[in-house]
Amino acid sequence: MLRLARPNRSAVVLSALGRQYRSHVCVMTVSSPGNTKSKRKMVQIGTHDGTFHCDEALGCFMLQKTERFGDAEVVRSRDQDLLKDLDIVIDVGGVYDPKTERYDHHQRGFTEVFGHGFVTKLSSAGLVYKHFGKELVAAATGHPADSSIVETTWLAVYKYFMEAVDGIDNGVNQYESNKPARYVNNTNLSSRVANLNPPWNGDESEQASNAHFQKAMQLTGQEFMDALQYYSKSWLPARALVQQAIEGRHGVDPSGSIIKLPVAGCPWKEHLAQLEEEQRLGDSIKFCLYEVSS
Repeated sequence: MLRLARPNRSAVVLSALGRQYRSHVCVMTVSSPGNTKSKRKMVQIGTHDGTFHCDEALGCFMLQKTERFGDAEVVRSRDQDLLKDLDIVIDVGGVYDPKTERYDHHQRGFTEVFGHGFVTKLSSAGLVYKHFGKELVAAATGHPADSSIVETTWLAVYKYFMEAVDGIDNGVNQYESNKPARYVNNTNLSSRVANLNPPWNGDESEQASNAHFQKAMQLTGQEFMDALQYYSKSWLPARALVQQAIEGRHGVDPSGSIIKLPVAGCPWKEHLAQLEEEQRLGDSIKFCLYEVSS
């Protein structure tokens, strides 16, 4: 099956606990670290399969830190017949209804925000944090969930960490012209490295400092190697395929306005924009043909 797209200038099978699951369903049994309570009836968290994003990964992580979902199994699928029987579902299903534990944000008409002066539309992570965050903050602080300390901390964590996840996932610009930033982004690599430094009121010994520096090395080193792997093994081959498609476009259509990618799943929009600019092609390419699974 071929899909025709305009260049926008703007079956996984895994085994868990010895069981096989059908194609397009990924089941992961991941217990929350530090949760040593005896297992109850297996509770299941649902989210979509395929390409994953920060919001549902973080949302699942947060849920596994709660009392109810501490030892839950994560089921990744878009099969509605499967998802409807799960205990909680996030980032898929087209429904936001806390009463039935459904927390999607992709449906038309969804406008939920965190409140308390925040206006950024929520992602699935923001929805989970809005409804379960106080429990997590209470566990971390040792204060009752309805205390002012938990309330203040809950709001601060949203402002300085969570809102950026929501904004980025929903495509919200951080800045609007010369107005102040709509949300604070302290989740980039530089900020995370800065946060690894010993706290001002903590152990300032050389030994402690070196230990924190080792963590910073591991963090930055891993992300660098991941980036190096991505750009050398994925990004560069994709660019080469788009270049080949540009060179062969007149064989697809005499007008030269259509390119055709030889394989499915190749990211092409960024490469096409860059190559058009480099080769001064203007906007002569109007369409891109590529395969999609039926």
